[in-house]
Amino acid sequence: MRRHLVCLTIVLTALCSASQSDADSAQDITIQGKTFYKDGKPWLPKGIQIEGLNRPLDNYESAAGPAYAKQGRAWYGPAELNAIKDIFRADVIRFQVSQPGLDPQSPIYRPAYVSELLDAFRLARSRGFVVIVSVDAQSENGIPNLPGMPNDSTVRAWQTLAPQLAKDHGIMLELFNEPALSSNPQSQSQWAQSTQAVIDAVRNKGATNILLVDGLLYGRSTNGLFRLVHDTISNRLALAVHPYLSKGGFVTEKQWNDQFGASAHEYPMIATEWNATPTNGCIGPDTPSVAGSLMRYLESLHIGLIGWAIDSKYGKLVKDHTSFQPTDYSTFADCSKTPSVSGGGKLLANYPND
Repeated sequence: MRRHLVCLTIVLTALCSASQSDADSAQDITIQGKTFYKDGKPWLPKGIQIEGLNRPLDNYESAAGPAYAKQGRAWYGPAELNAIKDIFRADVIRFQVSQPGLDPQSPIYRPAYVSELLDAFRLARSRGFVVIVSVDAQSENGIPNLPGMPNDSTVRAWQTLAPQLAKDHGIMLELFNEPALSSNPQSQSQWAQSTQAVIDAVRNKGATNILLVDGLLYGRSTNGLFRLVHDTISNRLALAVHPYLSKGGFVTEKQWNDQFGASAHEYPMIATEWNATPTNGCIGPDTPSVAGSLMRYLESLHIGLIGWAIDSKYGKLVKDHTSFQPTDYSTFADCSKTPSVSGGGKLLANYPND
């Protein structure tokens, strides 16, 4: 653990010192109506997710810790960042971070983890990227079987992190990754109550960042939600959708419109996580063609897109970390439990106007 942490710290320190001229506060992200602006110009966010820092490092040191997650942490650095910018033409990095790792009442809370995350964010900002920080409470974040909805632990996690990011308008805060409940009046009410508590906690800590709120049904369903919460700062709140394909209920334009498209016509929205691989977001042999249709649908609504992920074997966006060639569907056959190099990397690289 110490070797990995020391190496990462050396890399981050060197790069941050060398990149001071890149001025990490250069970007000013704002919203007017349903359109995002960067430094006063209309902007369609496009980016890639980093998984490698999704829980405290020492939790990867057990035999059960996934080796690919250690590798993902080691990959985060100059080569990966250059590929994101040059090959994918992306200017956003989304970091998945651990709710329990940031919650002082959690058994896996680590002050060193907080510092490590802040260093990682600074590196991305120093290289000119806009950053999205997404708090997650799924099993890969250090503790299994946590509630799939925002709760008091979410509030405490943001109370730890938000003050450190509060004045940087090049960082957006995604308050809770993928609320799990299906969308119905009861769960919408629960979503509104728990999400409002997190919004209020972040604002009470002085954060003026844009806040992103995920829809229900693991982020797929946003219709009817935006009007249920409020922000004390005008034009600093937006929706986040995760349009992973799903058999039977999430494969046609009508179904997409019924779940998130209607709200996208009215409110600012970013697709903050998406891919379609044999293991995730797969609907069968038609996956590549339907994924292409989804891209065109998102483009028609002017929705920004973040790909999952550059360092996960299940969400492949690159075939390797040498050439960083984007994944495609040239070898795709069908859904599988075995990870492969098939995926939506090329679709993301060409987005928009695939």
